[in-house]
Amino acid sequence: MSNQFPPPPGPGQDPQSNPQYNPQHNPQSGLPTYTGPAQDPAGAYGYGYGPVPPQQMPGVVRAAQIVLWVLGGLVVLGTVGLIFTVNPETAGAALGVNLCLLVSAGMAFRYGTVGNGIRVTCIVLMSVQIAFALGGAASGNPAGLLPLLGAIAVVVLLSQGAAGAWFKRPRA
Repeated sequence: MSNQFPPPPGPGQDPQSNPQYNPQHNPQSGLPTYTGPAQDPAGAYGYGYGPVPPQQMPGVVRAAQIVLWVLGGLVVLGTVGLIFTVNPETAGAALGVNLCLLVSAGMAFRYGTVGNGIRVTCIVLMSVQIAFALGGAASGNPAGLLPLLGAIAVVVLLSQGAAGAWFKRPRA
């Protein structure tokens, strides 16, 4: 077994003059240094720190946004087309059945700045939209199939853990 420590200074030698004996000049090599919370790199888990919240919108939330915007645009275009081709009463019925989808599409513009309440609200509205679309499909309206599939996709996307972490993140 080897001796890890150097021999003590001899008589007449000043321990401060030799950097080998002065811990202020030469820290012991081979021993780990402490990296406290002030020295931890960003994103590291230190003592007393939890997971770092996401800084960029997750893909599932972005996908839900895009699905809502596309479906909202299709509903508006379809309603305008029904006004000119069939009659305004049918267009109003189509707009009324898809009202929850249009409200959710409007709320999707705020996904980057709001909290978990808007996520829950969109999930509830899309669940109501699923019920409306199922009612329309049961009465023989095949145009309700696209909003039905879109509403199911939005509920699935917003129910994932990454979406919950995004909407529950702390804000400045």
